[in-house]
Amino acid sequence: MGVNFACIAGEEVHRQWEAGGIGGQKLGPRDTPFGQSGELFCISNPQGDYYLLPRYGAGLAKTSPHRINYRANMYALKDLGVQGIIAWGSAGAITHNIAVGDLVILDDLIDQTYLRPKTFFEDSPLGFLRQFPVFCPTLRRTLAAVLGEMKLVFHRTGTAAVLEGPRMETPAEVRQLASIGAEVVTHSFVPEAFLAKELQLCYAAVCYAVNYAETGSQHRPFTPGDLFGGLTTQSDGERLAGVVGAMSQIARNVVSAAANQETVCECDKTMAGHVRQYNLPADWHKWFS
Repeated sequence: MGVNFACIAGEEVHRQWEAGGIGGQKLGPRDTPFGQSGELFCISNPQGDYYLLPRYGAGLAKTSPHRINYRANMYALKDLGVQGIIAWGSAGAITHNIAVGDLVILDDLIDQTYLRPKTFFEDSPLGFLRQFPVFCPTLRRTLAAVLGEMKLVFHRTGTAAVLEGPRMETPAEVRQLASIGAEVVTHSFVPEAFLAKELQLCYAAVCYAVNYAETGSQHRPFTPGDLFGGLTTQSDGERLAGVVGAMSQIARNVVSAAANQETVCECDKTMAGHVRQYNLPADWHKWFS
């Protein structure tokens, strides 16, 4: 049985791999028509192996977000037979109900980037696609079920503003983002979510809050359901370390859960209109020629 699931993450992949927290095979980068992908790992899992693809290198090899070859990464995963992708990334909390260490299953994006190629089809109309729903609803439900079973603190919905980076945002920029409905701010997930639609892939995103964005508030959020809001005794560092350390287990559990459920989404039909209108071949590789 082929590997049909992948997790895209950040430089924490390299740290966990070197520490022995992730077991599997290092495959290296893969050549594509859009250049070379990032380094790929094939991770062993009893319910089905999955690919792990870090966006960044480690240490000083970490590049700026706009320098990542997103198109090569997504093409490589599709070419390997991947059908579903869980994307993982860090974020700053804008709203005060999200605490450091909380997980947020995104349901919407505000794209504020301007240097990244956003489509495979810059010279054709094939990139003209509806962006609703932004993320695969089936994978989002699977993620929520897994995080609930693992007793992790998470939010079922969230809107992320994706900025270009690599610098952090100014207080005025964060206030502006809050005014247009952003709940977290990150440098991840764009254009991955858009490219996934062009490749007819299921794609869901979960981010973890690493800090409070520059809103001027130093008040920690309350934990619902506990006396007086239940201010946690864990430090921000402990909460953050716990959720980052759980990344590989989250991925394994999602892969296992997805293998045992019937797909009810329509992510594999996002290009159907273009296929009919332009008589595209069944072989998706030929869409790029």
